[in-house]
Amino acid sequence: MERPTLRQLEYMAAVAQHGTFGGAADAVHVSQPAMSAQIAELEQRLGVTLFERDRHGARLTVEGEAVLVAARTVLDDVDRLLEVAAERSDDLVGPLRIGVIPTMAPYLLPTIVRETTRRYPRAELHLAERRTTDLVTSIEAGDLDVGLLATPVPEVGPSLAVADLAQDHFVLALPEGHPYSGRSRLPQGALASMPMLLLEEGHCMRSHAQAACSIIGASPLGSTHATSLPAAVQMVAAGIGGTLLPASAIEVEARPGSGISTRRLRKPEPYRQVSLVWRRRAGRAEQYERLAEALREPIATACALPD
Repeated sequence: MERPTLRQLEYMAAVAQHGTFGGAADAVHVSQPAMSAQIAELEQRLGVTLFERDRHGARLTVEGEAVLVAARTVLDDVDRLLEVAAERSDDLVGPLRIGVIPTMAPYLLPTIVRETTRRYPRAELHLAERRTTDLVTSIEAGDLDVGLLATPVPEVGPSLAVADLAQDHFVLALPEGHPYSGRSRLPQGALASMPMLLLEEGHCMRSHAQAACSIIGASPLGSTHATSLPAAVQMVAAGIGGTLLPASAIEVEARPGSGISTRRLRKPEPYRQVSLVWRRRAGRAEQYERLAEALREPIATACALPD
């Protein structure tokens, strides 16, 4: 049996409501012959007579009454489908899978969760912490919807859309009480002789920190690499060297009692770019773009340098 069309079901409901083919045709803005032809085709597809026709109009048959109940259910379900689509067109509803790199997750995830749930209360957040390469691969494969990472990185190709949210400037992290920690200006060439701890291979922050070291004239420590940013900070507190700390991490990693002091660097102060990425062809790409806009100011605040 060939399926009826939604239009045919709508025409049937209109004839049942108005009692005549002419009145139904006027109501849905089609010609009476077109209306009659569609009802005739519907009866042929279903294999039943839906209306008794005479000079007074059209009355539902017993079979027609049963079909009309089912037809109205179908039409109601379609209307609900349209309502759901309309609700979601400007909203993020249901699962939202967010990936964040490890050097941002402890510091920026609280802001992301707070702002996303405030703006999109019907979103169901699923959070994942992954290194840049794995995060990008997961987004491209559809395992994650969006990702927060530092750009530019070679892993982010043309298949991904990138929205820059904020500049996360680096500060110099030193052991508390270090001779340079209280200076308003560092002596010329001071950082050239100071060993700088970097993260191990696989962290995108390693390459960004290397570039920053080049800008400020620092010398990365070649023999000792930290497995994580908190580990690097602990090594600094132990007096092994200094490190570059993103401003977003200061509140957590350089809090009172941490054994760490921070100071801003000479201008131009180096930074990493905090960005939100997603698949360009994603069905909710427009919503992700609006999510990025909603996150821009809160993330910028979380990345603000201390006075």
